[in-house]
Amino acid sequence: MTEAWAENREDYALRPVPPSYQKWSVPSLFGVMFGITTAMFFFSWGGTLVRAYGTANLVLGLVLATVVVGALAYLWTSAASRTGLGSDLLTRGAGFGFLGSTVTSLIFAVNSVLFFAFEGSIMANAVMAQWPSAPPWAVYAGAGAVFIPLTWYGLRLVNILMWVTLPVFAVFMALTVWHAAHTPADVGFWSYRPAGGADPAAGPPVLQLLAAAFGVAGTIPVAADFGRFIPAKRRRVGSFVVGPVFAAVTFLGPTLLGAWLSLRFGETDPGKYLPGVFGVWGVLFVVTTQLRINLSNAYSGSLQFAGFFCRVFGVTPGRHWFVVLTVVLGAAAMFGDLYSRLNAVLTFGGVFMLAWIACVVADMTINKRLLRLSPPQFEYRRSRQPAFNPVGLGAIAGALIVSAPPAFGLFGPLGMTLAPFIAAAAAFVLVPAIALATKGRYYSVASTAGEIAAEDLVECVVCSERHASADFVSCPFHRGSVCSVCCAAERACHSVCKTASVALERTPA
Repeated sequence: MTEAWAENREDYALRPVPPSYQKWSVPSLFGVMFGITTAMFFFSWGGTLVRAYGTANLVLGLVLATVVVGALAYLWTSAASRTGLGSDLLTRGAGFGFLGSTVTSLIFAVNSVLFFAFEGSIMANAVMAQWPSAPPWAVYAGAGAVFIPLTWYGLRLVNILMWVTLPVFAVFMALTVWHAAHTPADVGFWSYRPAGGADPAAGPPVLQLLAAAFGVAGTIPVAADFGRFIPAKRRRVGSFVVGPVFAAVTFLGPTLLGAWLSLRFGETDPGKYLPGVFGVWGVLFVVTTQLRINLSNAYSGSLQFAGFFCRVFGVTPGRHWFVVLTVVLGAAAMFGDLYSRLNAVLTFGGVFMLAWIACVVADMTINKRLLRLSPPQFEYRRSRQPAFNPVGLGAIAGALIVSAPPAFGLFGPLGMTLAPFIAAAAAFVLVPAIALATKGRYYSVASTAGEIAAEDLVECVVCSERHASADFVSCPFHRGSVCSVCCAAERACHSVCKTASVALERTPA
């Protein structure tokens, strides 16, 4: 019972998911991802986009986003299912190194916090729309704190809550569509064009919309974090469902529906128009839906913070404690009112997300398969990796150097629109270029830590937990089998296994 509770709580936050735990069915995983799809954020975002660019541009831009994001999500999810590694562990072995990937952990963690704040703000707006006298600080605090117990026990409880709340969402969504269809509208949806139109100085409207759409590219590593539970034998089907199918359902479902509802109700924020339509029941609808999505945001944020603090500070209290950190930061971000600047925040955030995603994809497709400068496997263990790999770090640094100035508006509105594309292109080109320049020397290091060959589970001499032998090395410092998490958190050894002369002195005669 204790071991089962630990698995549910941790969900292998810092180590690969073993084949014995890759038992999740594709429908179950899609059910969890569907909680993201049905987030009120996409309804609100669709309303914001259609009012800025018009319906024709919205549809074309979302179709393009579906193709690009879906293809990238497939690559990430397929690799995660094949290896059992989440987005952070994949990044370690895709050109960043053991400590170097903490940069991308922070990028992803901040992205999770921002979306937690977006979704929480919609929930808070619904409560305050129905009860205007409610103090905002108390509403924001409550909209955050409720997720701590719900996300504490890991993905199993998340999956249960997703499916239990689905009927509530379906009923209220049907009622909302029926009510909207019987609400007189001043404009036709398919022919709608905003009176002011998009800023011509920022480039073609479809390009502007696609730049904003890349701000939700965080769904790509999220797909990998959930996709690592897909059994390897269902990898292709599962990756297609969690990747391209999920992208299509998300962009062409709730986002378009949200645009239509926005024009019908004359308001982009469902947290405001749903209570106006259904009263207290509208608040229940919003709260139930937001519970579904922010469970995923809190879960993803906890994974990234757990990996970051383990490697940088040697702190491993458990993934569940970092749920608290994610929720606290997300609730604090609600007070910054980032929700009112949604498109600008998404476009800027897309610069960082696309730079990271492009780096990993370039290493997967070019360095590992074409150039063969990167090892075919994704090595994640500290004893087998350098602390920093210039391939990924140099590429993401170069990408941000050339894309950050236009993202901050130094080259006008067009520069801001092009910034995410510049970041992705620069990263994709720099990854193989740096790998060629360094001849792939920084993907692995010589180590005196031996491999463990065992068919059964191996017990760690540090934490006494039992895991698959592939997660262990024979440590010259502890003189026994040490799991990857204890190895990652160890500070006293000073990576002695990577210094042969010192390691040999500690090896028993």
